[in-house]
Amino acid sequence: MSDLVLTEKRGLTAGPEMIAATLTRQRSNFLRLLAKLDADAWAAPSRCSAWSVHDVVGHVINVAELHVGLLGGGQDMERFLRHGPFSPATTPALWLADSPRQSPEATVQTLADLVDREQELFSARMAGPDGPLMPAPSGRLLHWSTRTLHMMWDAWIHERDVALALGLEPESRVEDFPLVTMYGLLLAGGVGVIGGQPPATVLALRDAAVSRYEIGVVDDDVFVAAGVDAEPDGHGDTAEVLDSLTGREPDLLRALTAPEPVIRSLGVLRHVM
Repeated sequence: MSDLVLTEKRGLTAGPEMIAATLTRQRSNFLRLLAKLDADAWAAPSRCSAWSVHDVVGHVINVAELHVGLLGGGQDMERFLRHGPFSPATTPALWLADSPRQSPEATVQTLADLVDREQELFSARMAGPDGPLMPAPSGRLLHWSTRTLHMMWDAWIHERDVALALGLEPESRVEDFPLVTMYGLLLAGGVGVIGGQPPATVLALRDAAVSRYEIGVVDDDVFVAAGVDAEPDGHGDTAEVLDSLTGREPDLLRALTAPEPVIRSLGVLRHVM
């Protein structure tokens, strides 16, 4: 197995420091992208059909607020719990409706302030014990640092929703964020387990180069190993596969060339999204 392995319950073999550095880089990239936008861009539609660019940034703020609350011990969480169990189809819109509408400038400042607080709390969390596993929006239990990767994966996808809708290149290129790829595959694997389709595959995904990722389950702990030597049974473009798994175009059958059981297992996430 590869030296770099991510699991739901044990986190990343390289440790949370690598997650912290990657999260900081993605947050900085997104803020830099937002600084380029004029008023027309903020009001423009995003790749999320019901949301403007401003709405998408508001959602990223909501998730950052949730993350800060979780890292800080769960205070001020009532607004995220009042709508019942999380549903990707409805809950984010309810959170957004509960949020104050700010000017673009104030929105950027709010996100920047949250990012600073997030970094402080993540550093403090690294210095403490692991603690119990945490529930994730997927319904699976995660190591606290794996849950942070969920927040970063969400922000990375939404950075693309903003940039690509405006005809811009995302600041966070897929080839520079292998942990996003690993978490996207881990999430798909976990949702596949819930749907009765546990993953067992090796994918060769290409961005600037081609990397092989093994996805499997050991003792009800989904893992993704990067850079494995095994023969792949699936091939695709990394960004297209990650987009497809989240319900965006293209369809998974076009994004990923793989046997039907692999498509069925990983495609549970696309269906849920």
